Order: sequence, then C-alpha cells, then structure tokens
Amino acid sequence: MSDSAIADQRVSIDVPELTAITVPDIETFEPDVEESGDRTVVSLQTDVLFRFGEATLTSSAEDAVASAVAELPDDAEVEVVGHTDSIGSDADNQKLSTQRARSVAEVIETERGDLTLDVSGKGESEPVEPNERGGEDNPEGREKNRRVELRYAS
Repeated sequence: MSDSAIADQRVSIDVPELTAITVPDIETFEPDVEESGDRTVVSLQTDVLFRFGEATLTSSAEDAVASAVAELPDDAEVEVVGHTDSIGSDADNQKLSTQRARSVAEVIETERGDLTLDVSGKGESEPVEPNERGGEDNPEGREKNRRVELRYAS
C-alpha cells in the first residue's frame, strides 16, 4: 500500500481527559503475636494468605510468611496449626485447615531449614471468637477463626 493510500485511511480520534484516582492505603501484613508464659503464638490470618476455600498461598502471602518466621528463635520446634471458621462441613474444614498449615509449613521449610515443624489442622474445633452470636452469623468472629498459628517455646 502506498503512503498516500495509508494517509487516506487515517482518522483522528478524541482522547478523553484522564482523571486521577485516589488509591487507598494498603495495610501491611502484621501477624498477631501473643506471648503467654514460656509459649509464643504467632497468628497468621488466612484471609490475607489464601483465597476463599483454597490452600495455595499467593506469592505475596509467601513473602508475608517468610517475614513472619524471620524472627523465630534458631533451631526452634514450631507447631504449624491450621484453623477454619464453621462454614462448611467438619470434614471439609478439617481437610482445608490441614492443607493450609502444610502450605505455610512449606514456605517455612524453604526459609528456615533449621526449624523443626509439627504440622496439623484443627478445622473449626478451636475458635478464638464465636462464629455466631445469638443465633446470628458473626462475620468478624469467623474472620478471626480463619488462621494458621505458629506455636513455639519463647
């Protein structure tokens, strides 16, 4: 095609004016750490680590887990314990909590080969908050119950 034929095919378009948007602040991932006597429990909220009903960590979640275990004592024995809320069957929740604990443990093993890990899932059997209040759903409580805990001697 000749240059003049191409030029005949050109049309001008109006480009709309772009408007800036406000991006909300993104909170950094901070695990809950509770020390009681000679035990420390680091609680990782699974809503940050996993998509709903899944046990595969996102890449940013892997980074968060790696960061969370960086300060654990050398050669510590660590329990990696998965928990769920009460949505779904007991069997499904047990399976999901164990799978999530294993996913977290895999990252820990990669990051901290010196740690001895004991991996388990508790399903919905050890809630930290009620899943229901007065017969009504308690979304805030269920959110706190979806977690993977790292337990070790202080």
